Amino acid sequence: MSQRRISRQALTIFSGLVFLLGIFVVWTHHAYAAQQHSYDPNAAAGLEISPALVQLNGEPGQSYILKERVTNVTKNNLNYSMIVDDFGAKDETGIPKLLPLGNLPPTASMISWVSAVGNFSLQSMQSKTLTITVNIPKNAEAGGHYGVIEFQGSRPDVAKNTVGVQASTGLLILTRVAGAINENLSLASLTAEKNGHSSSIFENGPITFVSRLHNIGNVHVAPTGTIEITDMFGHLVNVLKVNQDASNVLPNSIRRFESTLSRGWMFGRYTADLTIGYGTKGEVLQGEITFWVIPWKIVAAVIFVLATLIFVAWQLIKVYNRHIINKYKQTNDKQTKKPKKRKG
Repeated sequence: MSQRRISRQALTIFSGLVFLLGIFVVWTHHAYAAQQHSYDPNAAAGLEISPALVQLNGEPGQSYILKERVTNVTKNNLNYSMIVDDFGAKDETGIPKLLPLGNLPPTASMISWVSAVGNFSLQSMQSKTLTITVNIPKNAEAGGHYGVIEFQGSRPDVAKNTVGVQASTGLLILTRVAGAINENLSLASLTAEKNGHSSSIFENGPITFVSRLHNIGNVHVAPTGTIEITDMFGHLVNVLKVNQDASNVLPNSIRRFESTLSRGWMFGRYTADLTIGYGTKGEVLQGEITFWVIPWKIVAAVIFVLATLIFVAWQLIKVYNRHIINKYKQTNDKQTKKPKKRKG
C-alpha cells in the first residue's frame, strides 16, 4: 500500500510540474510574441506635410517656388530623404498611385522639373519649412503634368538597408501648363444602385446614384454638379450634390462619384437628372435615368387584405341573398298552404 501511495503521489507531483511547465511555455510564447509585435522601429514613422496637395498654374520657361511646412509627428528623431515620382489614379475612387518610371507619358511627367531639397533631419515634433523649386521647361507640353514628392524617414540608429525601417509620405503636385488646353469630360455611365447592385427597380430607399466621369482631355478638371430627383407627377423630390469637395479627375481616367438619396419610403416612377459643370469655359455635362420604386411586400400585403375583404364581403352577400330567398319562400309557402273558408 505504501508503495502505491508513493507512486500516486509521484505521479501527481509529476503531472503538476508538467502543467506548470506548460503554462510557463505558453506565457513565454505570448510575451515574446507581444514584444515582437510591439517592436517596430518605424511603426509610427511619418511626416505631416502642409499643404499635402499643390495645384500649380504655370507658364513654359518659368520657375515657381513652393513653401512646404513639414513636421516630424513621431516620438523618434528621424532622417529624411526626398524622391520625385510620377503618379496617376489607382482606380475609379481617385486614390493616387505611384507609377514606375516611364509609365506616365513624357508629356504628362514632371519628374525632371523638381529640384531636390536634399536630406534633412527632424527631432520628435520638430517642424521645418522646405523650399521646393519647380522649373517648367520652355518646350513643356501644354496641359496637365503630375508628380509626387516622397519624403522617406528612417531612424538614425538603424541601417538604411535594413528591411522595414523606412516609412514615407508624399506631396502631390498637379501642374497645369498654359497653352493648347483641352478640357473634355464625358459621362461614362449614370446608374442607380442599392447595396452595390445597379438596377432600375427597387423595393425602397436609400438609393445611391453613381456618376462615372471620363476625362478624355489633356488636363485635370474638378467637376461639380447636382442630381435632381422628380416623381411621376413632375414634383421635385430632392437635389443631390455631386463631387461637393471638387476633387480632380486626371486625364485618361474615369472617376466615380456617389450621391445618396436617403429617403426610405418611395413609390412609383422617378427620374434622375444629372447636371455637371467643369472647366474654365463653363462646360456642362448632362445625363438622365429613370427608375421605379415598388415596395412589393407592402403592396402584396395590401392586395392580400383587399382580396380577403372582398372574399368575405362576397360570402356575406351570398349568405344575405340566401337568407332573403329563403325568407321569401317561407312567406310564399305560408300563403299557399292557408286553408280556404267554407261557405255557409
